[in-house]
Amino acid sequence: MMKNKPKALYIHIPFCEHLCDYCDFPKLQYFRNFATKYLETLKQELNSYQINHQLDTIYVGGGTPTSLEDDLFLQLLKIIKPYSDGVQEYTFEANPESLSLEKLQMIKDYGVNRLSIGVESTDDKILKAINRQHTFKDVQTAILRARNLGFDNINVDLIIGLPNVLKEAFKKDLENVISLNIEHISCYSLTVHPHTVFFIKGINEPNDTFSRELYDLAESYLEDNGFIHYEVSNWTKPGRESLHNFTYWKDEQYYGIGLGASGYIDKERYTNAKSIEKYNSGHFKKEVEEITLKDDKLYYLMLALRTNRGVLLHEYQERFHEDFYKVKKDVIDEFINNGYLLYDKKEERIYPTYNGMMVLDQLLMDLMD
Repeated sequence: MMKNKPKALYIHIPFCEHLCDYCDFPKLQYFRNFATKYLETLKQELNSYQINHQLDTIYVGGGTPTSLEDDLFLQLLKIIKPYSDGVQEYTFEANPESLSLEKLQMIKDYGVNRLSIGVESTDDKILKAINRQHTFKDVQTAILRARNLGFDNINVDLIIGLPNVLKEAFKKDLENVISLNIEHISCYSLTVHPHTVFFIKGINEPNDTFSRELYDLAESYLEDNGFIHYEVSNWTKPGRESLHNFTYWKDEQYYGIGLGASGYIDKERYTNAKSIEKYNSGHFKKEVEEITLKDDKLYYLMLALRTNRGVLLHEYQERFHEDFYKVKKDVIDEFINNGYLLYDKKEERIYPTYNGMMVLDQLLMDLMD
């Protein structure tokens, strides 16, 4: 048994008003009868964990949680309520077009203090081409409404490498997002998954060179505008890092509830069923992975080196009973000399530079060899 209980809870709402051409997350078209049954089953799964201790973070993602009709949206908030008292960070994902004033008021009343809004692009023509249903004006309206209700911690997502988005167009996206005066920006590189519309249409992911050019642009522009690049795909204003996502990046335990959700409890990583029929019949877990010591080291390094926190040497020593720097000194020193890693002796941590984040796979291969 791990000595600490999970302090983070992820809840997945798989429903969407429409299905975007690039999305591969567990999701399905919103129908009220599906959603009603799903919320009943979600409550059963949540109760089965018998969470009777204080949580630090809750993250409600999807899908699109705000696709639920108002009465079911309220029902979801009531299901979560027993677990949300006193949490430091309580995040809801939302799409701009379904983040109504009524829903914003509801989540505010129920203690939600962070929003993550799926913007993806600020060009209305591109949004239409990828089957998004909002405009940039909708984004501006949603954020203004949220500000007026007192929300002061807002993330927006952008996708890097969408088809027909050249470098200048992506720079315009960054300029538009900066104009929103938000606290956190996530930039995810386009991945084309099998069975998505993009895959069927033969749309390709951006090549490594172009993808790197776009990340370089985001890096310089966002840092010039007061953002800190603290994780491969995430930039933040000082003090606004995602506490919930740091649970993952610090390789700590968390509950994952809902269709296709993943969790990590007591040296066991699990993934829930992705079939709504199986899930609603009470067959929650589909896959369970027992974590060996070698797995544990790989997960820890893979996640820690995504962030500017990096590997804390005392933490590594306590967890794995070995001196990381001593064991891997030659490899680490070579990466330091080549500008991929930094060693802060005072804080006793080894962490990646921006260039190191961009070649993370190579770092991991050599460090785990």
